[in-house]
Amino acid sequence: MIQVTFCSKQLFEKKKEVDVSLRLPADAEIMKRYLEAAGVRDMDDLLISDFRIHGLYAWSCGEYQEWGKADLNELNYLAARLEELFEEDQDEMYDALLCMHHPKSAADMINLSYGFDKVSYEPKIRNEQDLGEHLVKNNLFAVPEDMKSFVNYKKVGQIYLYTMNLSKDAGIMQVNENGCICDSHKEQERYGYYDGVNVPEEYMILTEEVFEDQAQQHIQS
Repeated sequence: MIQVTFCSKQLFEKKKEVDVSLRLPADAEIMKRYLEAAGVRDMDDLLISDFRIHGLYAWSCGEYQEWGKADLNELNYLAARLEELFEEDQDEMYDALLCMHHPKSAADMINLSYGFDKVSYEPKIRNEQDLGEHLVKNNLFAVPEDMKSFVNYKKVGQIYLYTMNLSKDAGIMQVNENGCICDSHKEQERYGYYDGVNVPEEYMILTEEVFEDQAQQHIQS
């Protein structure tokens, strides 16, 4: 899902760098091999020159591909989350969330990959008219039965959207050509799944232990 290119900072300064490209998600054993191939000696010697989110997510995340402080463990965490969403057929809903929230970091994107039980998405509702018709016909907006054929669906959709987005407790709702998405998280709840610092251990591929193991293998050989 994510392609990361990196090299040795020391070799780069000497103009003798070997760029390697690693596909994430990966594990620590794969990471060791790629670090050795690039000649990276320790944490401070790692230089990430580029990373790109491929395929399905490229159009949504293109403007975030050049983040200045890329963290390899965090990117691995994000890649694993994207892969899981794809396998669970939740990718369209995730894309809609990206377009609505405009994440500014990998941590934001990780948080947006959680809490789908509080998210509803209907790709066929693409404007206020569609929304109003959906609400009235499914009895989600109170209208007397004998008046339903006279309802201005667009007006209903406008009122509903305004009311939803005015309430801080209701979350956020957005309707556009990509469909109708409603995220009922409150602001603090939405970004409370991952603190942006402590990457879960199962996604950690770049640690001091990786370099210690690498040095030990060199000694033995």
